[in-house]
Amino acid sequence: MISVKQLQKQYGDAHILRGIDCEIKESEVVCVIGPSGSGKSTFLRCLNGLEEATDGEIFIDGVKVNDPHVNLNTLRAGLGMVFQRFNLFPHMSVLENLIMAPMQVKKLSRREAVLVAEKLLRKVGLLEKIDAFPNQLSG
Repeated sequence: MISVKQLQKQYGDAHILRGIDCEIKESEVVCVIGPSGSGKSTFLRCLNGLEEATDGEIFIDGVKVNDPHVNLNTLRAGLGMVFQRFNLFPHMSVLENLIMAPMQVKKLSRREAVLVAEKLLRKVGLLEKIDAFPNQLSG
């Protein structure tokens, strides 16, 4: 579960986030939408600790993200974020791109990571692209 209370972020005099409150329950799907520059990416970066909030509290599964004593790397191991530019490794296949993080971060074996990747690709109807390279994929 994600709980955000009075989240604020500003750069100098520019207020990017103003008192955001939200609660996202486990398995709930939420879409953050808005025009360019409205703070969507800043909000998400605050959630995973890539950006420090000016004020407010963020809890993920009861852990306070913006607590200086929290190990952010441990917390991030259970989080995912897709950046606006995917930045896939061009010299690696879809499969290799998908299994790298689970093997390095979650210490899955290659076999386990491949099974997870295949399941995810099957779920989104892209299993046939498993051996393709990023330049062979369309938007």
